[in-house]
Amino acid sequence: MTPPAHVVILAAGRGSRLGALGGSTPKWLLRVGGRTLADRQLAGIARAAGAVASVRVVVGHAADAIEAELAGRPEAVGLVANPEFAELNNWWSLLRALRELPDDGPVAVLNADLLADPEAVVAFLEQAAAGPADGVLAVDLEKRLTDESMKVSLAPDGRLERIGKLDVERPVGEYVGMLLVRGEALRRLREVLEGFVGRPEAANEWYEGAIGRTAADGVAWGVWGMPTGGWVEIDDDRDLELAESLVAAP
Repeated sequence: MTPPAHVVILAAGRGSRLGALGGSTPKWLLRVGGRTLADRQLAGIARAAGAVASVRVVVGHAADAIEAELAGRPEAVGLVANPEFAELNNWWSLLRALRELPDDGPVAVLNADLLADPEAVVAFLEQAAAGPADGVLAVDLEKRLTDESMKVSLAPDGRLERIGKLDVERPVGEYVGMLLVRGEALRRLREVLEGFVGRPEAANEWYEGAIGRTAADGVAWGVWGMPTGGWVEIDDDRDLELAESLVAAP
């Protein structure tokens, strides 16, 4: 039987490109179509209950607002504090959560700024957990890529070759901010993240960059095709408008 995953939601950062709204509201609590991103993500996670062992949210910016939001919800959601959210990039949020979880996982990670159809979240959690790969990235294989896209390239055998916004040759799609990792892939990822600790030059690393380093070192990451058009990563006001249009579509 496939063991259920520990879900980690990375919600510590400040939405600096959202102006005053990002300063007062955690991105996870942004409202789209009358519902917060938190509500939408947790709805998907709840529907995949059989594939989920626990849920944790890493908090930093406006942590009190997230704590208050969760206090009124029926789900059991743990909090992981990241006081250094303004000094260290998202790799540190992920590592703080991983230090509380079993070394073998499985662990599912969602970026807090991901607006996705809850059914897609359910499908990913269930299918990635039941599949053979120790590391799986949700990737939109059809979306038009931009300079801001977290691009993914694949080796001839279909495994992850590179991931990043820059210097990714022959990209095939965009990582959408959702993954599942376990076993040796998880242990190797955590080793890379632990290697960033205490190194000033690593402060601005991304956890996606750590994934790329494990892939370059031989860890086999697979790809799960995210339905195109069914998700938005909300970084700025334009993304927020796009998200509103998405949920309003029939």
